[in-house]
Amino acid sequence: MSQPEQPMVLQLASLPRQQVGPFLILGVEKDAPKDVIEAAWAQRLIWARKNQFRIPLEDLNWAREIINDPERRVRADAVSFNIDTTDGLLRKLRDRHQGKSRATSGCKPLDVEKNLSEYAPPTPAPDAAEVRAQIPLPEIPREIPAAKLILEQAVKPPVDPWAVSV
Repeated sequence: MSQPEQPMVLQLASLPRQQVGPFLILGVEKDAPKDVIEAAWAQRLIWARKNQFRIPLEDLNWAREIINDPERRVRADAVSFNIDTTDGLLRKLRDRHQGKSRATSGCKPLDVEKNLSEYAPPTPAPDAAEVRAQIPLPEIPREIPAAKLILEQAVKPPVDPWAVSV
């Protein structure tokens, strides 16, 4: 049995419902038929009653009334900020993140990892002993013993930053 669809809550600036528009409040396209509008309204009504949705019930009912009245629907379409719903952006986002069917929920990965269990690099890796043999070792001069140099540096008095003359 599939999980019930959960609302995606976005934190937007609080705007008057006339500016947001009834289409974005109900989450439907501008050309949505009546049955889709009623289903979206009913789902958001359930979410609002369970406190899963931050839009007040009055705004949900207002959006439904506006969309169901053809004259008021055209007027709301012209004055709201939801210009992006004319080209089907809500439908594209829903299809992208929930799949074509409404039964699936969640996002689908855009980039799928390849199976690398049988992968072999095209160039063979060199043997570590061969690499070590090819690296030349630097010449260490025998006239300066390292212990004597380390002891001289350790016993040297520390530099006083105030006594340095430029």
